[in-house]
Amino acid sequence: MHKFANPTRFMRWADATQPVLLALGVLLALGGMGWGLQVPPDDEMFELIKPLFVHVPSAGLSLIIYGSMSLAAFVALVWRHPLPEIYCLAAAPVGAIVTIVALVTGALWGKPTLNTYWDWRDPRMVLELLLLFQYLTYIVLVRVLSQRDPALARRVGSIFLVASVVTVLLSKFVTEWFLVLHQASSGANVVQLTGRVILNLLGRGEGDESGDAAAAAAAEDDGIAGVYVPPLLITMLGTYLFYMAVGIWLMRYELIRMRLRSLRRKQAAAHTFIEEATGT
Repeated sequence: MHKFANPTRFMRWADATQPVLLALGVLLALGGMGWGLQVPPDDEMFELIKPLFVHVPSAGLSLIIYGSMSLAAFVALVWRHPLPEIYCLAAAPVGAIVTIVALVTGALWGKPTLNTYWDWRDPRMVLELLLLFQYLTYIVLVRVLSQRDPALARRVGSIFLVASVVTVLLSKFVTEWFLVLHQASSGANVVQLTGRVILNLLGRGEGDESGDAAAAAAAEDDGIAGVYVPPLLITMLGTYLFYMAVGIWLMRYELIRMRLRSLRRKQAAAHTFIEEATGT
């Protein structure tokens, strides 16, 4: 564990991978969105399908980031290593931003389709808002406590993340457990539909239309037309790679800031020692 969580090794790895992740992320995200905008309107939602190319990646990423932060916090609490804590510090602002994007795009999409920007009776919407508050609470909690004891602040933040991960689990399964306004998880449906399409393509021969019929039925069941699956998957992949690059940059920033803070403490201790030794 300590071998892979070495800050120096991480900085070398980050220097090599961050530009690649950033370039691929921007290229795939813009390409997927551009492709999606060129696809004909959906039979049921018409042009209202287009905001999903922003909403679905953002909503999925908001859950993925918080879940990964909670896992990293658990690792930090068990193995007592600072790098997972630094990941949490770097990922929290990114997670808060994508959660805001998910809430805003979801509200804009919900007005014409569900006839409401917001409904407090829908647990999926409320849980996403609660997730945003949890991101903000973690950020404020760590920043305030860091003024007195940075190590204690990171430790308390890790405990908070592990204790509050239940929100992610509820957000993932609430649309399957309860009858809500919010549709089922589009990201999961897209992955399932893609798997079905690939299996159909691999399992049928030339001229056999059974695969097309099965794919169309799967698309109808999953609530998203198969023609939107490739651009949406590309957009999601590009978005995730882009935010990975941003997260790595923020981790590097946090590491540098911690090192500068450590150098300042050592410098202050050295000045104090010299003053006491020389009597000046």
